[in-house]
Amino acid sequence: MPKATINGTRIHYLQAGDGPDLVMLHGLAADLSFWFLRIVPRLKDRWRVTALDLRGHGYSDAPPSGYRTADLAEDLLALIDHLDIARPHVVGHSFGGAVALHHAVNRPDRLESLALVDSRVHALQPIPPFDDGPFWENRRAKLRAAGMSVPEGTPKVFYMLLEETLMLAEEGLAERAIPPGLIPWKHGSRMDRRVRRLISETTLASDVRETAGLTEDAIRGVTAPTLLSYGALSQCMKTCRALEKLLPLHRTVIHPALGHFFPTSRPEVVANDLAVFLEEMEGSNAVRSARVASSPIRPSGV
Repeated sequence: MPKATINGTRIHYLQAGDGPDLVMLHGLAADLSFWFLRIVPRLKDRWRVTALDLRGHGYSDAPPSGYRTADLAEDLLALIDHLDIARPHVVGHSFGGAVALHHAVNRPDRLESLALVDSRVHALQPIPPFDDGPFWENRRAKLRAAGMSVPEGTPKVFYMLLEETLMLAEEGLAERAIPPGLIPWKHGSRMDRRVRRLISETTLASDVRETAGLTEDAIRGVTAPTLLSYGALSQCMKTCRALEKLLPLHRTVIHPALGHFFPTSRPEVVANDLAVFLEEMEGSNAVRSARVASSPIRPSGV
């Protein structure tokens, strides 16, 4: 079980495959298995894939603080330094996409491209205040009306994620399609305790709302080619439309009748989106290299 001590925290990661580097970031309450079980096998023949457990998740340590996108972007940078990865393609789902975007803001020299898979960015689509009782009670009532158990003490930050899991049922999927740890109380008391402890004993719940460094102006300056892959029925579409206006180099793929967790319900769709985009990026890199190497008087014609 490979781990690296990153910014004082042991971070768990796995690697597979060979080729250009691809780094994958999961969202809140998930872990690297979100990618590694059914998507990485579809990509590892073409890329060397590194997936990590964000701090506080999976087999990584859970320090009391450091869960802002800025902090997690620093973890990402330190990990790729540790692994001697210079300029990976970086992919993130949900909150992991916000972390990937923050990395692109901070260190444009340390990534080849960016892929945001149904990501929500607080600066573009704020999470309502946790003290807005009526808003969250309405959310909870909606979940219960749909037959979903929402025990007392369920962290409000997960209410919207739980709503998104309802879409899996509408897609005709069994509960087994839901990533382990996404709904912790459905996967045993140990996982339940871990996620509740993460909320109660760390700054995660407030940190996810922190926008410092990931503002509209900062995002507007991102120059990395970016894939926006979203489910049309996801609650994150507002972020997608805002990113389309801010990012100068982007391609958008919207999947009809799919929701936030379509990487879980339709892993082949996400793998195809990424493969098409990344192969184009690799082709562009080859063209750029050929042009740099060619004579300034007689272009290569590539």
